[in-house]
Amino acid sequence: MTGSSSGIGAGIAQLLADEGAIVIVHGRDRAKTEAVVASIREAGGQARSVIGSLDTSDGCETVAGACIDMLGGIDVLVNNAGGKASGHLQDGKQRLPNAPWLETPWEDWRWTYEQNMGAAVRLIQKLAPGMIERGFGRIINIASASGTQPPPDLADYCPAKAAMINMSSGLAKTLGSTGVTVNTVTPGTIMSPAVKENFTGWAKQLGWADSGWEDLERRFTTELMPQPIKRFGRPDDIARMVALIASPLSSYMTGSNYRVDGGFCLSVN
Repeated sequence: MTGSSSGIGAGIAQLLADEGAIVIVHGRDRAKTEAVVASIREAGGQARSVIGSLDTSDGCETVAGACIDMLGGIDVLVNNAGGKASGHLQDGKQRLPNAPWLETPWEDWRWTYEQNMGAAVRLIQKLAPGMIERGFGRIINIASASGTQPPPDLADYCPAKAAMINMSSGLAKTLGSTGVTVNTVTPGTIMSPAVKENFTGWAKQLGWADSGWEDLERRFTTELMPQPIKRFGRPDDIARMVALIASPLSSYMTGSNYRVDGGFCLSVN
């Protein structure tokens, strides 16, 4: 379970552990990663941790190798690690906001692609052979609603997430007779402390009265980011879909993109 030291990833890890899975929580920050492991164990689940960056071949090799050493093999791989260049730390500082499309340097595209697609591909190539040998496996790639409905000025991020959706469909055909399925889950806007802080600040810039978070959610999802369900998602919304796909109940589900976005995307599929 990559990128599971906070947010959506932590929510997925917790729910899979609640369902009886032995979960390996991955992150780059040891303290945050161990905190998720401790939370899972306190709730009666089984969890271990692995620390490492996934934006290089060596990093992926180290993380995958550690997972195999811990459990002997991985039955369910959830590729949740990602992010965009404008949001990661450079020289100790976080770069915000996103650069305009025409001013986004190729280095940003490269970093974002490595962090999203590069990490997923390398881990799949390392861990899928064991799934094939055992005749069972679930590869679940976490993309984004922006992969199919891109907003402006997320130049590097949207294509990387679109590539994950495309990759899942092709790989599902390659692994069709092996017992290993490959699917994508595409979240919409999912609540986290950082998301709440960002939207609260945006509301202040718009001059909206501070009438409580639930009212702000309804206003954003009605006026600026219209969607049928008038709230943002929660990590559990994504985790429940992942748990279904990870289970034996999903044996006839592969090569698909499952949107969990409150109806935000306008596409029929």
